[in-house]
Amino acid sequence: MMHEPDVLYAVVQFDSTAQRTVRRVVAPFPDRSSAAGFAADNGMHDYTVGPMAFAVPTKVMPARQHIPLPRSGSS
Repeated sequence: MMHEPDVLYAVVQFDSTAQRTVRRVVAPFPDRSSAAGFAADNGMHDYTVGPMAFAVPTKVMPARQHIPLPRSGSS
């Protein structure tokens, strides 16, 4: 399989006793085959491999507004 630049992968293992409940996530891996190999080498069952995404803010937070200091002599 070809390496996809700037993409990392994770193994998501599901709990076999509950339908599609995530048991654990193991990451990062540089490609799908490395992730699948890790799962196989570690006896993982009921898993999937998928690309990772990192949670990043989608909105730019406004810069903190400057709060003026009190003028000397004012109360």
